[in-house]
Amino acid sequence: MENLKNSEKNKILIKTINKMSEKQYVNGIIIKEKTFDNGGTQLKLSIKVDDLINQLKELDDNGWVNLIVVRRKEPSDTGITHYSYVDTWKPNKSLKDEVAKIANPIKQDADDLPF
Repeated sequence: MENLKNSEKNKILIKTINKMSEKQYVNGIIIKEKTFDNGGTQLKLSIKVDDLINQLKELDDNGWVNLIVVRRKEPSDTGITHYSYVDTWKPNKSLKDEVAKIANPIKQDADDLPF
């Protein structure tokens, strides 16, 4: 990637970052949003404990599981307004280094400044 222009590097990085594996939906969570007359909202999570705990144990990564919650386009017939899936993205060290190079161009020392 050394020979590529920054704009070409950016395009490659964006494509790489946007690649996602197939979504792994979370079992045992039902999410319903309620809107009140005053404009306030709340999310109600109904959790089937055994199902969720078993899935979390399978997904455990050093004590953590990252989940993404998304609003459904239309509520289901039973009022479900959101769904959740596992965030499987992991930073790629070489990709992280490339992003850092683009985000932080070569810095000059104070002695090199023209003023």
